[in-house]
Amino acid sequence: MPPEGLEFPRPTPSDLGDHEVPRDGDALDGVRVALVVTGGIAAMKAPMVARALRRQGATVTAFATTEALRYVGRDALAWACDRPVVVELSADAEHLSDAAPFDAYLVAPATYSVIGKCAHGIADTPVTSALASGIGRMEHGQAAVLFAPTMHGSMHTSILEGNLRALAAIGCTVIPPRDAYGKHNLPDESELVKAVVDAVSARRAPGLRQAVSPRPQ
Repeated sequence: MPPEGLEFPRPTPSDLGDHEVPRDGDALDGVRVALVVTGGIAAMKAPMVARALRRQGATVTAFATTEALRYVGRDALAWACDRPVVVELSADAEHLSDAAPFDAYLVAPATYSVIGKCAHGIADTPVTSALASGIGRMEHGQAAVLFAPTMHGSMHTSILEGNLRALAAIGCTVIPPRDAYGKHNLPDESELVKAVVDAVSARRAPGLRQAVSPRPQ
């Protein structure tokens, strides 16, 4: 029993299960998203990004590097996505996703290293192998690939700019970072979701953009 004078009521009952999310809209209904989490401190925000995508109807599977799991718990990612996190490849060839292909690959955060590897066709880890497959699907009009670069300002080099231009030139979307405190920071979840919606809409119907907005009450 709470101490006298302490107001601490029970939570309001809800029909949502522990892994479910309240829906904000349907802009990503039926869309399968690979959330690729690489090894920057911004990886700590990945569970919130996953849930924001799911609030628009997306099914989200996280791919995480070993370095990323220094900053975000594997169980937290699995809980947020409501499915296992891919950290290594098995006989199921998770990076190919042939049985249920991904519609979008969102690399958030995208580190200097992973950006460079993708720009130069290096696929030496589960994450870069998944992105190599994603870029192949993108070039066949079957998926969108988005990068959200985050890093310290000292790592903003001509090499980074060249790699991002190379990725943009083949059709990848580069999401502008949030500029603060001398760093490229991860944008708000709403900005990342909007970027995915725009990229998926553009692939399905060129010139068409679907608004991210709440469902009518």
